Amino acid sequence: MSPKFHTFQRILPGCEAGDRAAWKAFLARYTPIVRALDDFYLPGRARKAQAALWADALRSLCANNCDRLRGLDHQAEREFLADLRAFYLNLGASTLGPSLDTAPVPAPTLESVEALLKDLPLVQKEIVLFKLAGYSDATLERILLLPSAAIRKPLEQVEKNYGAAFDLEIDACPWPSAWLEILRRARAARREDCPSRRVLIRILDGQRTWYEKSPAEEHMARCLHCLESWAALREVNYLRRVTAPLPFADVELFLACTPIGTAAAASPSLLKRFLGR
Repeated sequence: MSPKFHTFQRILPGCEAGDRAAWKAFLARYTPIVRALDDFYLPGRARKAQAALWADALRSLCANNCDRLRGLDHQAEREFLADLRAFYLNLGASTLGPSLDTAPVPAPTLESVEALLKDLPLVQKEIVLFKLAGYSDATLERILLLPSAAIRKPLEQVEKNYGAAFDLEIDACPWPSAWLEILRRARAARREDCPSRRVLIRILDGQRTWYEKSPAEEHMARCLHCLESWAALREVNYLRRVTAPLPFADVELFLACTPIGTAAAASPSLLKRFLGR
């Protein structure tokens, strides 16, 4: 990978300009994060199904002179990843049906989630939202950087209502179709008074004063849209830390889905073999 594209601020402009090294950096850096999201929110699918969906996503991002890619947040990497997450999960949701929600208890609805969260403090709302999504307690500790004792109490009601749906050792959404619809509706519910994602990032990084932080957190505590935005930033920040770069051979194959022209594009059988793994 060219040293020129070691920073996020250079990768997206380079991709939009059609630079091969920029696309290689993009694919090496972000494909593993997308795979992790796919593993969690669309569990049980074969790698070839994941690869096919990511290939479709790349073609959509690149279409019309990278129009969709240009529409994702370019301000900083976590904001971009939150947008990429939403874009990919929306695309994945379009491939699902309710029959995939096979948990032994009825799936939550937007209304039941709001009721469950209603009287909880903000930190506990985060914990409950991540648990309802399907994260194990161990991973919750790593995402939220909290000790196990801190996450137990707010999970009592979740386990009372939905505990049979979760495998405590595995990170996997037990109701993909229903949960992705809840997330979609939450993302669509932005109001004029919602703080910007940049404000949420500054709070996450400890860069806001108490005077600035308190109103934003009070808003998040009563706004599912902003709570979902906050959770998305926490999730992609965690995935950015724990995922390893994509192997070079796979980068070359996914280049066939970008507009720059590669050996993989010239030999469609290479990508076909990859999708058939």
